[in-house]
Amino acid sequence: MARILGCQFNGDDGHSFTYEDCAPLHFNHGRIYRHKTARINFTTYDMRQEQDSINLRTDHQDIMVLAREDPACEEHHPYWYARIVGIFHTDVYHIGEKSKMDEPYRMDFLWVHWFGLDGSHRGGWKACRLHWIGFFDSEEERAFGFLDPNEIIRAVHLIPAFAHGLIHNLPSDSLARHPDDQYHEE
Repeated sequence: MARILGCQFNGDDGHSFTYEDCAPLHFNHGRIYRHKTARINFTTYDMRQEQDSINLRTDHQDIMVLAREDPACEEHHPYWYARIVGIFHTDVYHIGEKSKMDEPYRMDFLWVHWFGLDGSHRGGWKACRLHWIGFFDSEEERAFGFLDPNEIIRAVHLIPAFAHGLIHNLPSDSLARHPDDQYHEE
């Protein structure tokens, strides 16, 4: 709804809409389409146009977006990180007095599992080491969200720290779990 009304992205907490606000929004033929790949265009440091390929069948699913936090905050980190769990599109119409469209509009969106900074580890330029991140616990409300692909800066390669253990906070039958992940009960 925020995208259709032209509201700026500021995280999943930024906008709330009532049922009445969302009632004029309709999916064409009631369908959402799922995809296995997405292409992300970005500009390199030397001003060239490049493209990242996100593929849900491989391990190349991590992305970064600009953080929507107060830069004056001491713990401010300029980026948020996420793992793409699903790639979708749908054709939507918005009818009613606030409508800005006459025809169905293609809307691409991603379902993501957000990473959060590990506060127990100091990282950054002053510390001369990388920040540590980890998935938000799947039970937390902010763990998963939907994202406009245009918000992505680019794909990232995250280096796993296996010495610190594996995550087991997703149920074995979760849609967010990669099909090749092995799940072991402890």
